[in-house]
Amino acid sequence: MSKVSNRVLYVVSLNHATNDGSVYLLSSLFPVVLSLFDISVLQVGIIVSLGYLVNVLFQPVIGHYGEGRDPARLLALGIALITISIISFIFATGFLSLLASVVLLRLGSSFFHPVGISTVSRTYDGPALQKAMGFQSAFGNLGVLLTFLTAAPLYLLVGWRSTFLVFAIWTMMDILLTLTVLRSRISRESSNPLAESQESSSPRIPLFFAVAAFISGGTYAVILNFANIFLGAEAHLGVSQANLIVSSFIALAFIGALATGGWRRFLPTNVVLAISYLVAFVTIAAFTLVAGNVILGTVALLANGFAISSTYPLTYTELSRYLAAMNQKAGRSFGLLSSSQTIGASILGLVSGYISQFLGLGVAFGVVAGLTLLGSVATFLWIRGGNRRGYKPISDKRYRTRFVGTQALGWNETRMAETMDPLNRRTLPEERG
Repeated sequence: MSKVSNRVLYVVSLNHATNDGSVYLLSSLFPVVLSLFDISVLQVGIIVSLGYLVNVLFQPVIGHYGEGRDPARLLALGIALITISIISFIFATGFLSLLASVVLLRLGSSFFHPVGISTVSRTYDGPALQKAMGFQSAFGNLGVLLTFLTAAPLYLLVGWRSTFLVFAIWTMMDILLTLTVLRSRISRESSNPLAESQESSSPRIPLFFAVAAFISGGTYAVILNFANIFLGAEAHLGVSQANLIVSSFIALAFIGALATGGWRRFLPTNVVLAISYLVAFVTIAAFTLVAGNVILGTVALLANGFAISSTYPLTYTELSRYLAAMNQKAGRSFGLLSSSQTIGASILGLVSGYISQFLGLGVAFGVVAGLTLLGSVATFLWIRGGNRRGYKPISDKRYRTRFVGTQALGWNETRMAETMDPLNRRTLPEERG
């Protein structure tokens, strides 16, 4: 990995931290919002659901629009919209004004995932890609962690308006850094012209990726938006105490995302993904049952954070390799995957709010546990189906041809086409035996 590539990764990762931290600022204060604005858990579910729905609608559009354009400007524009929305929260007076601010916030957050992640995908290749994906994903968790650690204490110390003003200053600093550093580091020739000309104009990803993203996004969203409320009700904790436990969950999520970069030495990416979903099922089911016990509930939630967070970079890495084999464009496909995550978050956010209003949050978390089990089953079926069809993940050497280009490797177009054959119908001499 070159120094320029690393600088791109660092700035994109900081954008991920700012983006996700800002998105969950209101969520970290939901126990306060319930009483401060006199709203119900169902209305919280509506806020969560509508916010994610905005991402669902705009991420594919931004992913399509962003291809071939300066990612620094697009990322800065997204953070600028987030800044405006954070300032608007200062003047919120009730449910509708909160809803309007969330819509603007989610519009701004729709920029990062299709633009930032596709930038990382174009910058790295081979083994470095999975490490880079894990790194930037971990920084998204880091941003959420900082928010949950600081928002409630800030609110108790300085009040509602000053808390949001502090976070607005954070986002403005990120805009300046993105425009001054990222624009000077990204090369216009970072992608392979030959590959770009061969890419499909209409991205199609297998249903498996949409299902996996739906489950991961929905599970993570339900925990971040409702766990502090659930812990407050079951374990009788204050908002700062409940947020501290959720922050520990996010800290383990940070570690889990980083750890995925080294797992490929022991197991294939898709196998690790299946195991991660299985662990997520066991731990979230345990959390649902023992949340009234602070110690046991915390342990279960921490283990779940490690497992569910790892599914994000693992899914993106698996999709990146699939796209390389299928010769499809990254931006639009990542936009579709991000939309699947937010569709899951939107639907499960609304469903969880509805179920909680009438049946209790414990039932809502039980439903989420069942979905993570479905994620494990779906991944094992994906692996089995790939073996049955003769599909094999492309090797690092063959994968690099997608991004580095044929001239640098000294291969002609025909030889590149052989290496990019996803069904492995033709095998290179050095890969036989």
